[in-house]
Amino acid sequence: MGRVVISEENTFFAFDPSISPAATVDPGDTVVFHTKDCFSNQLLSEEQLVTTIDFSRVNPATGPVYVRGAEPGDSLLVDILSIETADRGFIVTAPGAGALGDFVKQAKTRACYVREGNVEFRGLTLKANKMIGVIGVATSERTPTGTPGRHGGNLDTKLITVGSRVILPVEFTGALLGIGDLHATMGDGEICVAACEVPGKVEAKVGVAKGLRVPWPVVETADAFYILVSHEDLSQAVKEASMVAVQVLEKGLGLEWHDAYMLASLAVDLQISQVVDPRKTVRARIPKSLVSWEKLTKAFSR
Repeated sequence: MGRVVISEENTFFAFDPSISPAATVDPGDTVVFHTKDCFSNQLLSEEQLVTTIDFSRVNPATGPVYVRGAEPGDSLLVDILSIETADRGFIVTAPGAGALGDFVKQAKTRACYVREGNVEFRGLTLKANKMIGVIGVATSERTPTGTPGRHGGNLDTKLITVGSRVILPVEFTGALLGIGDLHATMGDGEICVAACEVPGKVEAKVGVAKGLRVPWPVVETADAFYILVSHEDLSQAVKEASMVAVQVLEKGLGLEWHDAYMLASLAVDLQISQVVDPRKTVRARIPKSLVSWEKLTKAFSR
């Protein structure tokens, strides 16, 4: 299998099928994405404010990557093999931004330092959780990289980390995968609108699941599948994530709908990924003790 390296200079700002691919790979190949931070590396010190940067360059994704054999109606499989980050990142606030933006009177920038598996912030030490904020494929909506949706995008989900698999629905031939917006650590919700934003490097293996049509991005971990749903209204994201989880239990396990609905209430966890992007992201956790890969594919296969 091959290995391709893509420079951080190959960045784009909307998931769009008209963008020429930076590389073409085969299923089973690994791709190394060198990424800028979500500010396109414009912030260099705490004295700089996010309100002064060029917002047309926010949330760059590296790529896109054309995957041979990926066709509409398939799903792209992205296995996260490694994530490396710079040893310094930035977190910011700005008036009107984040869950408590009405209380923010002025913009501020703070540095955070990544050392020996930890993130140091204002004299405090937090455990590092290096993760991918933006991961997605081309969509007919020509969606900005800062917005999440069915194609993936700015999912800001801390489970998208080393050892996880991201499953994305393919809308265009070749999928056109892009990755960016790395975080050294982030809490669920990303409350203030930013995490520890860092440039870095991601190595991922790509694959194609023929005939598997997931309706929303799915993250597979060692013990669960997570359905990631994004909507402008958080309550609508909750409703849609619940409906898809019940569908998985109904079709994957061969249950009557009401039984699947009750089983979801017993076993499925609803969690929040982020509440600060143009669309909010909710995830429904389905344990693998109930649903295997085979049952998941049964639920979503054409």
